[in-house]
Amino acid sequence: MKRRHLLSLAGLTAGSCLIPAMIARRIQDVCIGASQPLILAPENASTLIYAVESWGGYELHLGNPNDEPDYPTLRDFIEDRGFDPNDDDSLREYVIEWRGYEEDFDEEQEGAIVGLKQDLDGLIDDRERDYWMEWDMELREGTLPKAFHYLSELPLINAKSSNGLSLGQLDFIQGDRPGSNLTYVRAEDTATLACLQHRLNELNEGVSIIIDT
Repeated sequence: MKRRHLLSLAGLTAGSCLIPAMIARRIQDVCIGASQPLILAPENASTLIYAVESWGGYELHLGNPNDEPDYPTLRDFIEDRGFDPNDDDSLREYVIEWRGYEEDFDEEQEGAIVGLKQDLDGLIDDRERDYWMEWDMELREGTLPKAFHYLSELPLINAKSSNGLSLGQLDFIQGDRPGSNLTYVRAEDTATLACLQHRLNELNEGVSIIIDT
């Protein structure tokens, strides 16, 4: 009976990825036997996934996690919340809901609306930035959730049965504790990363996994 070697996926994308015997043996020998990484990435990869060591495993980032976040403009932030930055009435509704303004505007608050309109093409700061960092960054705009959404949309699963020898586990996590918005993918070890790289190669994704310890 042939032994089946699998990359187990848990969470949003549940199932298994079957690893060919020759590749599986090499992953076992190098990653498990010799405790060394084995990333067989394509040349001139167009996409980089950073595997950052954390708590005995690796968290996956789509793009360099050390890069400064791409903060949106105030205009984009307002539009994303369903308000029209080009309409004064809509801006009034926005500042009532988001900046704690009273519904009965006085002259000073009307002047603040004028200042808000002048800042529309600048980057968000203060209250808007705090909200964006807590929600947007952790749910979709950060390098962690970007890796989550990218990988969860790929057909990583190619085995109908999970019976076999597991070479690693990839966990898709949405909120790792009560009150957390953090959305990310976690690989348990370098064997998991090697298996994932192999599957990405099979899918011709042009992705290179970079291990950052």
